[in-house]
This record gives sequence, structure tokens and C-alpha cells, in this order.
Amino acid sequence: MASIYLIRHGQAGFGKLNYDQLSELGWQQAERVGQALTQRGVEAGQVVHGAMVRHRETLQGAQRHWHAHGPVVEMAGFNEFDSDDVIACAFPKFANKAALGAWLLTQKNRHKAFQELFSQAVARWTAGEHHEYQESWAEFTSRCNQSLDRLIQQLDGKDGVVFTSGGPVTAIAQRCLGLSHEKAFELNWTLLNAGVTQLLYSRSGRLSLASCNEHHHLDAAGQHFVTYR
Repeated sequence: MASIYLIRHGQAGFGKLNYDQLSELGWQQAERVGQALTQRGVEAGQVVHGAMVRHRETLQGAQRHWHAHGPVVEMAGFNEFDSDDVIACAFPKFANKAALGAWLLTQKNRHKAFQELFSQAVARWTAGEHHEYQESWAEFTSRCNQSLDRLIQQLDGKDGVVFTSGGPVTAIAQRCLGLSHEKAFELNWTLLNAGVTQLLYSRSGRLSLASCNEHHHLDAAGQHFVTYR
């Protein structure tokens, strides 16, 4: 059995105009990922990152401490779903991100308010009863898992590392564990920035979840390194 390590990106720009970039803490978390990969002796035949800035930056941060890998390849199939679209379809008044930002500024706890709104939007999306989305939940999970299958073929029995987002990790974990949509997103809410999920695969097609959301490398650095957004 060989391993594929799924790395969720470091903390990004929550509450900023450009979410798709690492915060200063996100860069530090990315370095911790690199240290963890080195300490556990991960040698990747191939490294993959999604097409988002936060994916590439997390890889770059990790590479400051981890160099035991082969070619680096971009695979957009490991991109996160469009959360702006998911929110806008559920709450048309927030189709303009500025309107959402203005509303959040009125809330006593911005993170809690956003989480509650986002949870409702995701529940509507994953239910599959509405069809105005740019990418349905079924299409999203299919995209992520097809990308994983392509990667497994390319790795040909070697270990691999993927720098991605929480959504693709959720979609792949759902496949491995046979989770319902509701249970899958209960898992999603627990995924930490720069958390590590390990898959085991075989050339015969077997795929299993060996670990999920590992974060010892973050705990060891201090509680402030443990973030969800």
C-alpha cells in the first residue's frame, strides 16, 4: 500500500477582499506542514496543488523545510467549490460580496454569524433539490474523486502529496467512509487549516482513509496555530 497525503491550505484571508491568499499565520502553518512531512520521512513521487493561490502558497511554505519530492503538478480538479456561488444561490441578497461583508460587520461575532449562514447554504447545496448552482454538489464530488483517480494512476504505486482545500478532503473522505452528505459536512467543519489527511491506496484499486485532520504539528507550535478559517 502507498500513501497520498491531503494537505488543507493554511489560514487564508477571512474577512478580507481577497480570501485566496495566506495570512501571516497561514504561512507559518505551511512551514509546520513541511517540517511534519520531513519528520515522518515522506518522499513523494509527485506533488500536486490545486489552481488556487492559497494552495500554491501552502506548498511554497512547506518547501522551506521539505524537499523530498518529485515533480510538482497543478491539478485544478482539487480546487475548492465556489462558496460565493453557494451562498448567493441560498441568499440572493448576498450575491454581492460587499453586501455580505457589510452585514457581517453588524454582527457581534462575525465568525459565528458567517458559520451559521454558510451551514444553511451548504445544506441547501448538498441536498441536490436546487439546480441553479454553477457546480452541483454531485458535480463537485465527482470532479474531486476523478482527479484523485487520475493521480493514483500517475503515481503508479509511489507516495504523493496534494495541497488542496477542505471541500475536496471532505468529498474524498465521504467516498472512503460512505458518509451521507450531512455527515460529510459535519466532518468538514472540523478540518483545520494545514491539517493532514492520509489515504492508503493499492494498484488493484483499493482506497482507504488511514487518518484524517492530523494536527500534532500545529498543537506543538501553540494553540494559536490551530485555526479553522
